[in-house]
Amino acid sequence: MSRIRHLGKKTASLLLCAALACLLFSGCKKGDDMFPSIASPSDQTGHAKGPDETEEESVESDICQLSVALPYSDQTIQCLAAMHYCKMNGLWDSSDTGLTIDTDFLSSVATNYVITNIGCGSTGATLDTIRTWYGDTEMPDLFLTQDSNAVWKAGYVTELNSYLADNTYLNNQSIYTRALTEDSENGIFYAVPHYCAARIVMGNVEFIPSESGKLQTKNTTDDLKKYLEGICAEYDSCAGFASAYGLIPYLGSAFNGDVPTSYMVHDEYVKDKEPAKEIIAGASSYVRDFYNSAYALDLIDGADPVYSRKAALWTDSSANIKAWSEYYPGSLYLLHLPCDDASNVGVPYISTYSLCVAKSCPNSRFASEFAAFISYDPDAQLLIYRLENMTGLMPLTRNDAIWDLISDDVLFGHMASDFRQTMDNAVYCPDSYDSKLFTKTNEYTAEYVKQDDDFDPEKCYG
Repeated sequence: MSRIRHLGKKTASLLLCAALACLLFSGCKKGDDMFPSIASPSDQTGHAKGPDETEEESVESDICQLSVALPYSDQTIQCLAAMHYCKMNGLWDSSDTGLTIDTDFLSSVATNYVITNIGCGSTGATLDTIRTWYGDTEMPDLFLTQDSNAVWKAGYVTELNSYLADNTYLNNQSIYTRALTEDSENGIFYAVPHYCAARIVMGNVEFIPSESGKLQTKNTTDDLKKYLEGICAEYDSCAGFASAYGLIPYLGSAFNGDVPTSYMVHDEYVKDKEPAKEIIAGASSYVRDFYNSAYALDLIDGADPVYSRKAALWTDSSANIKAWSEYYPGSLYLLHLPCDDASNVGVPYISTYSLCVAKSCPNSRFASEFAAFISYDPDAQLLIYRLENMTGLMPLTRNDAIWDLISDDVLFGHMASDFRQTMDNAVYCPDSYDSKLFTKTNEYTAEYVKQDDDFDPEKCYG
């Protein structure tokens, strides 16, 4: 077999910089040379190691043991470990890919890794779950989490700067590095974005208006309003748009052309309150009209209309498509968030699910390398999407073969193809109740649409 070749374009090592050096960079398009600078621990200030943070072992043992919490089968994890071993030891045949490699061959590879998986859901572990792991002394070395920032602030994970600083996968020509900067704070990187999902609108085919037919996947705000009018006119018992207030945080870009805005225009509000309020007011007025026109309802006879199958439309993360398709077998369809302008291609609102290395991990370097490998190596990603049901989940690598594979998905493929074209303009936003911004925003908007007062961003953001 041939020696391992480097996947993607070889770049210079990541620049070591001070923690206060310029971390965030402008949205880079495919082909740019820029990628985030990651400072080494010796350059950091103001972040002392906690008492339970372990030092990297000076001498590696013959057998590298790693406990993980990943949403994959044992076969997938062992195949990934074998692939990593082959590539690191010159045993990988360059003619193979993650789509063609024989899994029986990978299973037969004798590695010096012992990787055990305690498992987790596709959106990762919540902060409560991680607290339970920690309290029961069952903390895995590497785990997928819903909100890496909340886990970092809680003190459960280690910083990754020294382990990622020279990682060749972290190249803007190969991955969406803006996602990586979302897992950092003041120059400290604390997680590896593994994959992502987008906020979308889901629909129930049982309530498609017979006169107009199903709304096209890409639609305008005016199209959506007319569609709901037709639904509610034809189906008396239908909730129309269930919990339509959930749209408000994601309509900023729809009311602001093709210019990406932050989640609930929070960042814009911090910088300049008045223009931000105008965008929020537009989105809020649009959604409020759904309720005033009886196109939207939150409850029907005390039951959630989505679960009682009385809702025509609702918003959710694409990460939950698999669950909804099982609950609505054969009757689920998907729409993009509406845009104000028909010529507007839309801006995806993306949430990442990231891999964190626990402070208690005895081999943080290997854990970090394995996290980057399974997240960004094209063959590793192809193997994952080949062996696992990844419907609704998108990679953070630019590799064409991976995106082509995702685009073949019967339910989500057409949407993935659309998101593929706009990922460089993505708005990265929270999608976890571990996030105070996400929680407060949802609580406030749910109450706001039922009242007559003006929108109060300060109450919304908390």
